[in-house]
Amino acid sequence: MIPEELSAEIKRYREDNSIKAIVLRIDSPGGVVAPSQEIYTELNRVNKKIITSMGSVAASGGYYIACASDKIFANPGTITGSIGVVMNFPNYRN
Repeated sequence: MIPEELSAEIKRYREDNSIKAIVLRIDSPGGVVAPSQEIYTELNRVNKKIITSMGSVAASGGYYIACASDKIFANPGTITGSIGVVMNFPNYRN
């Protein structure tokens, strides 16, 4: 699902009074910052309980999205976290 579709779906859940909570299942190695941030922002607009269940991987953007939850569940073997940037700089010397 692309971020725009997921954000639209979250908005529908937010506006539907018959929905009392949102349960997310995240299994993602992460990805680009902007889409993760858009989903995180949309989840922060929700005034309902948000529960996240992490799959085998919830790294980088996946973990970022999970941080919008009221509760996060992960298995002991779930690869979690790794938020940050790794940048290489060439070092040229004579």
